Amino acid sequence: MVGKCQGTCADCSGLRATESGAAQIGRQERTSVGGARTALRRIQAAIGILLFLSASVGIFLLATDRSLWLLAVSHAAGLIMIVGIDFVLGAFSIFSRRNAYLPSIAAALLGVILQLGDVFTAPQYNMTIPYFASYLFGIWAFDFLLALQLAVVVIGVFARPYVLSLARRKTRRGRELNYTRRGFLTALAGLAGVVGIGVLLSSIKLPPPTSQSTSATTTTQTSGGAKGIANTNTLKVGAPVYFEYPSGYPNMLLKNSDGSLTALSLLCTHVCCQCSYDSAAKIIYCPCHGSEFDISGQVLRGPANAPLPSIELSVDGQGNVTPTGVKNPGPCHA
Repeated sequence: MVGKCQGTCADCSGLRATESGAAQIGRQERTSVGGARTALRRIQAAIGILLFLSASVGIFLLATDRSLWLLAVSHAAGLIMIVGIDFVLGAFSIFSRRNAYLPSIAAALLGVILQLGDVFTAPQYNMTIPYFASYLFGIWAFDFLLALQLAVVVIGVFARPYVLSLARRKTRRGRELNYTRRGFLTALAGLAGVVGIGVLLSSIKLPPPTSQSTSATTTTQTSGGAKGIANTNTLKVGAPVYFEYPSGYPNMLLKNSDGSLTALSLLCTHVCCQCSYDSAAKIIYCPCHGSEFDISGQVLRGPANAPLPSIELSVDGQGNVTPTGVKNPGPCHA
């Protein structure tokens, strides 16, 4: 074009300047696209590493916190699904699969929502919300998992200019990002559905076995009957009677060697797991985290640091024992 210019020197100079400017813009555009691609690859690699770490911390929680399996099976099932999703999306992100970018951010946001939502399930486990929150945020692995997921969300927000630059291009690679509000909500809803299916399956109750073992020294009763929960004339020293008071709260009644009665809640004051009584060792132990209590409810071994709540009793003239209240209720009876 320059060689064919037949106009004045001023015309030719203007044409050269226009062509030079167009070439410079083209180079800048190619450079900006290349820079965005490089930045996105690095960002996805960082997201992949964070998701792998998140999945690893989730596995650690599943392996070490027995309360997930004994007290909150649905939470364990949800965490299993999140771990699986994080591993898959982490691998795709490390290999720079652009169609995994938006689901990775959605998965991290879903993890944050579910973790914070756990706090509000406290009443399901007979705990107050503030106490359950203090317990959860006192677990370093829970906090680390939340921090990793938040980091993925933050990276996704700060990477927005690079992603938009590539998503606007009318190419297959650009369309793979699907960086739209609709695409994000679709990914979030799909992942939530996967987690929900896992939680739903974990809630299915299997029929109990037909054969039942009984103990000659252990009785299970329910409070509220006309004759109370037991009778002092038939109670045996050291043989526990289990009962509910109030409804849904497990407790244990013991007759001591001096003839006095002791009734204790069986909800551990650490995180409200149901305890068991070892008649040979004469201790009450928690299967979730290993706390132990003596037969008066005092702490023998932590992590529990508060005694078991005691149940106030009333005994009528015929020896019928009836629960009347809860003393020092603690976090599980608030």
